[in-house]
Amino acid sequence: MVVGLGYGDEAKGATVDVLASTIPDTAAVVRFSGGAQAAHNVCHGARHHTFRQFGSATLLDVRTILRAPMMINPLLLAVEADELARLGVVDPFGLIGADTRALITTPIHAAMNRARESLRGNARHGSCGEGIGETRAYDLAVARGARTGETIGNFRVYADAPDVAPLTMGMLRDRRATIRALDALSTFARPLLTAAGADEIESVGTIADALGDVASAITILDDADAHLAATLASGTVIFEGSQGALLDEWHGFHPHTTWATVLPGALRRELTAAGHRPTVLGATRCYATRHGAGPMPTEAARPKLPDTHNREGRYQGAWRTGHLDLPALRYAAAICGGLDGVAVSHLDVLGTPGLAVADSWDGARTPLHPTPAGDLDRLAELTRIAGAARPDLRPLPTSADEVTRLISEATGAPVVITADGPRRTDRSITWTAPRNTTPRSAPISA
Repeated sequence: MVVGLGYGDEAKGATVDVLASTIPDTAAVVRFSGGAQAAHNVCHGARHHTFRQFGSATLLDVRTILRAPMMINPLLLAVEADELARLGVVDPFGLIGADTRALITTPIHAAMNRARESLRGNARHGSCGEGIGETRAYDLAVARGARTGETIGNFRVYADAPDVAPLTMGMLRDRRATIRALDALSTFARPLLTAAGADEIESVGTIADALGDVASAITILDDADAHLAATLASGTVIFEGSQGALLDEWHGFHPHTTWATVLPGALRRELTAAGHRPTVLGATRCYATRHGAGPMPTEAARPKLPDTHNREGRYQGAWRTGHLDLPALRYAAAICGGLDGVAVSHLDVLGTPGLAVADSWDGARTPLHPTPAGDLDRLAELTRIAGAARPDLRPLPTSADEVTRLISEATGAPVVITADGPRRTDRSITWTAPRNTTPRSAPISA
């Protein structure tokens, strides 16, 4: 299981790719959280691809399982399939298995997302603008029968929730059910879009036809748990996380978080109960990065650390960089429930004049403590602390061994993968993956 230890952009995709290239019995990559807002960059030779929904080992022809609670955007999946085909992947859709239970993200959700962020003005939460939060919030609104003026999480409800179930992957087989669900969503979205002065969205019929075309081209898994159990029995499965631990919906710096649980705890318990031996690898750069709004204690204007694959986005906000933040790494490892290893990337920046490391914030080594899931007041207090923190900085060592030692001590886990460049060949592995055990009779279940 590969999980990010920051605010995203920790080279999770490149880590998944190099693992799959060195583990000979890799059977599949499972995306299990987030949605199409992921941007996992993989470079090998002349080929580069930013993976959004396909697993990051697709250039190696490894299958992808899109498993709920991951949210699926079929229209963007089709765009990505075309991109992969141009890179030489034969039949990309043939490599996809999608959980029938997965919620569908549509252009309507994306329009709602962008409208809501625009209405926030200078108080934006930070968003990729792809509709992930709206997909989850709409599902919760329907389940609760939310009424106009109520809030779901921190999202104001602009219209009464319908009594029509939100779209799932399995529903796309039925055009009539798809039309009905899209009509209900469109009606629910209209007051929010009007308040923001948003443009008209595509017709429901056009969206339904496009969704149906994708659904007919991929394998929809009516029993994704049984399929996953069989895949686990056949070889090693790599679970590819989304975003980063500091953006987790229940443990990140609220409200600048994602509407998804990105931590490995529940998945690790599920796999262990089924007789497997899950290994959790945390991923981090040797400096801090963040896209858009939210606290980042070690942010610095100098040195500038541009990134070829990360730039400012209209809704996502600015690309921000800063010094290596050991207190944040300690907290990330704690909320992950411990790590078995760490992958450290971008070591080629070592020696950059002005690069530093924060051993603590405000002269205190007292760690941030995980809070019970759902305690948003406590998370808001963590956000206040992080937002006001003054990092205690010293020069970052120029030796990769010294830097990885600092990261290992902060996370409580050995550094087992290092990278000093963007390509697969720039990565070194000092760890051998344990072979998966033969599962007991206990099934995999969500």
